[in-house]
Amino acid sequence: MAAPSLFERTSRAHLRTILSWITALVVGVALIVSAALVLLTTFLNRTSESLAAAVESVRLAEGIEIDLLLHSRATDPLVRQDIAGDLRAKLTDAGQYVTTAAEAGVLRHAVVAVDAYLGATADDAPEDLLEDRRDAAYAAIQRLVDVNVAQAQEAQASARRWDRLANAIGITAAALLLLVATLLLWWLRTRAFRPLWDITRAMEGFGAGDLDARAAESGPAELREVARRFNQMASALAAQRRAQMTFLGGVAHDLRNPLTALRMAVSSIDRDAPPLDGRARATMGVVARQTTALERMVGDFLDIARIEAGELELHMDVQDLRELAQAVTEQFRGWSPRHPIELSLPDAPVPIRGDALRVEQAITNLVSNAIKYSPDGGPVEIAVSSGEGEAVLAVTDRGVGMLPEDRRKIFEPFTRVGLSRESIPGAGLGLYIVQKIVHAHGGRVEVDTAPGRGSTFRLRLPLRAG
Repeated sequence: MAAPSLFERTSRAHLRTILSWITALVVGVALIVSAALVLLTTFLNRTSESLAAAVESVRLAEGIEIDLLLHSRATDPLVRQDIAGDLRAKLTDAGQYVTTAAEAGVLRHAVVAVDAYLGATADDAPEDLLEDRRDAAYAAIQRLVDVNVAQAQEAQASARRWDRLANAIGITAAALLLLVATLLLWWLRTRAFRPLWDITRAMEGFGAGDLDARAAESGPAELREVARRFNQMASALAAQRRAQMTFLGGVAHDLRNPLTALRMAVSSIDRDAPPLDGRARATMGVVARQTTALERMVGDFLDIARIEAGELELHMDVQDLRELAQAVTEQFRGWSPRHPIELSLPDAPVPIRGDALRVEQAITNLVSNAIKYSPDGGPVEIAVSSGEGEAVLAVTDRGVGMLPEDRRKIFEPFTRVGLSRESIPGAGLGLYIVQKIVHAHGGRVEVDTAPGRGSTFRLRLPLRAG
C-alpha cells in the first residue's frame, strides 16, 4: 500500500496542529525579517556615518589647501600667524573624522608636513626650502583628500550593496509570505472549508427530509469527528424513522380491512334496508363521512410508509394537467357550500408525463387543505398554466395562512404549524405526501403565504414537449 502524500497527511492532521505549524512559520519568517532589518539598518547607519565623515574630511582638507595658498601669499606677519592658527585648528578638527588606520597615518603625515612648512616660514628659511616644504604640505593634504574620496566611494558602493541586499530580503520575505498566504487559503478552501460545507449540505439535506444524506468524513481530524458523529446520529434517526413508518404502515394495513367492512356495511344498509327516519339517516351520513375520512387517513399512512420504504409505484403516461385539475374540481363540487371552487384553465392542453392517480392525489390534498385551513369560508381557486418548460398548478385560499418561517416545516411529516396545531384537525401528512409525489415526477412545490391572508401552493412539473 502506497504511503500517504504530504497533502494527505496534512489534510488528516488535527486542525490545531496545522494552525500551530502555520503560526510558527509566519512567526519564524517575521523574526528572520525583523533580524535582517535590524542588521541592515545598523550597517546602513555605519555606512552613512562613514560617508558623512569622508565628506567632512574632504571639506576640511580643501580648506587647509586654501589656507596654505593664502599663507604662502601673505606678507603681513600677523595675517600669517592667524592663518597658521586656522591651519592647525583644521588639522585638529580633521582628526575627529578619521575612520580608518590608513586615513590616520595620512593625516599624521599631513600634520608633520604642514608643521614643517610653518616652521620653515617662521625661521625665514630660503625660498627654495620654503617652496619644497609647501609642495610637500600640498601633496600630503592632497593624499588626505584622495583617501577620503576613496572612502566615500567605498561607502557609496557598500550602501548600494546593502540596498540590493535589503531589496532581495524584502522581495524574498514578501514572496514567502504570499506563498504561505496562498497555501493557507488553498488549504482552508480545499481541506478545511470544503468538508465543513459538505457537512452543512448534509445537515440541510437531512433536515429537508433526505434520510440518506450523509457527510463525507474528510478534512482535519476535528471535522472528520464532527462528520462521523453526524452520520451516526443521522443513521440512528433514519433507522428510528423507518421503524416508526414500518409500524405505522402495519397498523394502517390492519385498520384497512375493518374500515372496508364498515363502509360496505353502511352501503348495504343504505341500499337494502327499509327507509330510515331523519335522525337515523343523519347518523348514517355521519358514519359514512367519518368512515371515508378514516379510509383516507389510513391511505395516507400507507402512502407515507411506502414512500419511506422507497416503494412508491408510479404508472407514468402522458396526461393533460387540465383534465386532472377538472376531475379533482368535480370531486369537491358541493363538498362545502362555504368554499366555492373556482377553476381556471388555459385553452391549449398542458401535457405532462406522470401517474394520473398520484397527481390527482397531490391536487386533492392541496384542495382539501385549502378548505380545511379556511374555517371562515371563502373561495378556493385552482389555476392551471404553462410556460418556460413547466406546467404549473396553483391552489389559492383565503384562510389563516402561516408565518414565513413555517414554510419549510410544513413539508415534514406529522408537522403542523401556527393556528392549525390547536384549532384544525389533521395528522400533518398531506403536504409531505404532496411534496414526495411532485419530487417523484421531477417537479417542485412552492408556497406563498401570509398570516390572515391565505396561502397559494404551486405544483411545478416538467412540461412534456409536443
